[in-house]
Amino acid sequence: MLASLVCMPALVRIPGEVAAVLRYYVYALRDPRDGRVFYIGKGIGDRINAHVREAGKDPESERAKLKTINEIEAAGLQVDLLFLRTGIEDEATSFIVEQAVIDGFAADGHLLTNLVRGHHSGSEGLATLPAVVARHRALPCPPINEPVIMVKIQSGWRPDSTDQQMFEQTRGHWRIAPWVRDRAQFCLGVAYGVVRGAYRIDDWFPSEQPWDEGKDRWGFNGAPAAALQHVVGTHVRDVFGGRVMYRRYLDGYPGALDDTSTNEVVTES
Repeated sequence: MLASLVCMPALVRIPGEVAAVLRYYVYALRDPRDGRVFYIGKGIGDRINAHVREAGKDPESERAKLKTINEIEAAGLQVDLLFLRTGIEDEATSFIVEQAVIDGFAADGHLLTNLVRGHHSGSEGLATLPAVVARHRALPCPPINEPVIMVKIQSGWRPDSTDQQMFEQTRGHWRIAPWVRDRAQFCLGVAYGVVRGAYRIDDWFPSEQPWDEGKDRWGFNGAPAAALQHVVGTHVRDVFGGRVMYRRYLDGYPGALDDTSTNEVVTES
C-alpha cells in the first residue's frame, strides 16, 4: 500500500523526430538500488519504455526481468533506461551489437535476466579460443586415388574470390615437368592449408605471358572436377607443412591427418 502512495516520475517518451535520429539502438535496464544492469535489449522507436509498461500491466509476472522492474517500482524508484549504442543502420546489425554486449556481461560473470542469450549466440557468440577454432576449422581431406597436383594460391586468394578467379589462380602458370603433365589428372588450389577449388586437367599449354618467356611455364585447360568437389573446404596442411614449395605432385593422396586433437592453430606462411 505504501508504494502506491509514492509519486513515480513520468516516463520520458521518445518523439518521432528523436526516434528518426536514434534509428535502431541497443539499450540496458539498470537497477537504481545497486547500480547493476539487469537486462540488455535492442529496439527502435519507443521500445526502451515497453518493459516498464508491460510490468505495470502484469504485476504477478514471474519472468525475472518484469519481477525486477516490479520490485524497483515497489520501492518507489524507477528503472534506469540507458542507451548503449544508437544510430545503428539496420536490425541485423542491432542483433549483433546486442549479442556482443550480452556476451560481454556473461564473460564477466554478470548475470542478466535475458531469457535468450542473443541472436546466433550459440554459433557466433561468447566462446573460448579453442572452442571457436574447433567450431570452424576444416575437416581433414579424405584420400584421393588419382594423380593430383596441389598448388598454393594464397597470394591471390581472397575469401570473396569468385569461382573463375580461383580457377585462374590454380591453372597456371607453373614450371611443370613433362612427366607430371602426362600423369596428373586433377589440380587442387590450396590457400592457407585448405582446398579452395578442385579442377579436372584436360590438356596443357605453354604460357604466353611476356614475363614467362623462356621460363618453361605451363597452364592447363580444364573445369571444376565433379569427382573431387567433396574435398573442397577440407584441409591438406600436411602436404606443404613449413616448406617453401608452392606446387606438389602426388601419385594419389592418402588423406590428411586429423589435427583436431590439438589446440594449436595451424597457419601457413
